Amino acid sequence: MKIALMGFAGTSREWSLGRLTYLFYNGLTSLNQDVYIISKKNLDPQFKYVKLKEYRKIFGKDIITDLFSNYFTVRRLNPDIYHFIYPHVSASLMLTLPSRYKKIMTVHDLKPLILRQFMNRSEKLNISILKYTLKRIDGTIAISESTRDQIISMLDIDENKVFVVYNPVDPIFRRLNNEEISGIKEKYGNFILNVSRYDELKNPKNLIKSFRLISKCTDNIKLVIVGAYWKHGIDMIKKELGEYSKNVIILEWLNNEELVKLYNASQAFLFPSLYEGFGMPIIEAMASGAPVITSDRWSMKELAEGNGILVNPEDPEDIAEKTCKVISTPSLQSELRIKGLEKAKEFNYITISEKLLKVYREV
Repeated sequence: MKIALMGFAGTSREWSLGRLTYLFYNGLTSLNQDVYIISKKNLDPQFKYVKLKEYRKIFGKDIITDLFSNYFTVRRLNPDIYHFIYPHVSASLMLTLPSRYKKIMTVHDLKPLILRQFMNRSEKLNISILKYTLKRIDGTIAISESTRDQIISMLDIDENKVFVVYNPVDPIFRRLNNEEISGIKEKYGNFILNVSRYDELKNPKNLIKSFRLISKCTDNIKLVIVGAYWKHGIDMIKKELGEYSKNVIILEWLNNEELVKLYNASQAFLFPSLYEGFGMPIIEAMASGAPVITSDRWSMKELAEGNGILVNPEDPEDIAEKTCKVISTPSLQSELRIKGLEKAKEFNYITISEKLLKVYREV
């Protein structure tokens, strides 16, 4: 099968959308499919790709390139499938134009429809374009059962055209031996890990409130946070934690090799987000052998129920109580590590690519 993947985000494994493109390209090619990436920039020669001809921006946006250059380039390539592996607003409408190939889009979340405080004029337009596009293409992929239900009920999309294919986990997230993580343990001691940007969606205030309570149930525990924009949360951390604020370590960016060491060395991975369409850090943590504690709702429950500990993200006391139990009970830690490692096998990029290929064939 000849497959085109919309890959405007590039193929870097150091961030989520680039990694997704990288894994699906390699997964599908390993299954003997003829795969091309539709790109706006030059890519590494290891990838087969077609670079769009770029046109002058309109109001600072690549509207002509994203819509028309994209459309005519893919029409010349003439694949069997053109898959937008993530929505791209200014390019999405080209999928509604006539074509001989089948068109699929992956939807990752519907945040503004779930948490109305995130809805604004721009998001209303984005949602309108998304709904218009999904009603006119051949198939929609949701990255969780939870997201599928939302697409069907909130966007009124035909349930027979909405499929679930989970995101794959990068094999770089794996179990390491003690020698490989000894430096991290020496540097940070005992710590709980959180991987999230500073964003209301990620529930930073309740994360920090719960850590104050956790600090009272065990000695010398630290909270290591990996994510962008946390410099904006420094004052909040100091206000909520007081003397305990010295035990919060913020790392705004790490490469994958350093991040996997943190997952491996942590006492637990704590991820009390308010909403996720999937929750990739949960699976990365499981694949690295970290005990997972996450929210009792949406896709987080779907991923972690039976394999991790579920908490009410709106209740710092519940978060703290269950986290304290995990970090103070070695047998529970060991049980969660084993269950998580087994669960993470389901997200192997070859396995996920096989499921994706099954959807292509059905469409």
